Amino acid sequence: MDRRRRSGARLAAVVVVGCVALGGCSSDSKDAQERPSPTAHTAKGVSCDQDETSLDAKNIIEEVGGLVSDDYVVKFSESTRLGVVALVDGDTDKAYDELTGTYHVAVVAKIKSDGTGKVTGFQQIRDLVASICE
Repeated sequence: MDRRRRSGARLAAVVVVGCVALGGCSSDSKDAQERPSPTAHTAKGVSCDQDETSLDAKNIIEEVGGLVSDDYVVKFSESTRLGVVALVDGDTDKAYDELTGTYHVAVVAKIKSDGTGKVTGFQQIRDLVASICE
C-alpha cells in the first residue's frame, strides 16, 4: 500500500510539473546549447522539445531521485521540455559526468535555497528551463 501511495505521489508530481511547464512550451526546437546557462551543465544535443510525460523520463526520475554518491546528492529532479533536470548538492561537475553519462539526465545544476533555508526546486527548474529555452 505504501509503495502505491509513493508511486501515485510521484506520478502526481510529474503531472503537475508537466501541466505547469506546458503553459510555457513553444514549438521551437532550438538546440539548448545555443544559449548556455552559466548556472547549469547541459548535455550535448539537448533540445527544448522533449516529451515531459514519456516513460523514459519517468524512469530516469525514479532512478536518480535521491541518488547519493561520495561527491554529490540529487536533491530534486523533474521532467521538462529539455528532458530530466537534476538539482544537486555537492560537486556539480562529477554529478554532470555521472548523471548525463549513466542516467541520460539532460541538465544538472546546483540546488539553491531561497534565503530562508527553504529549497524551491519547482521554481528553480522552471527558471532554469526558461533561461535555456527562451
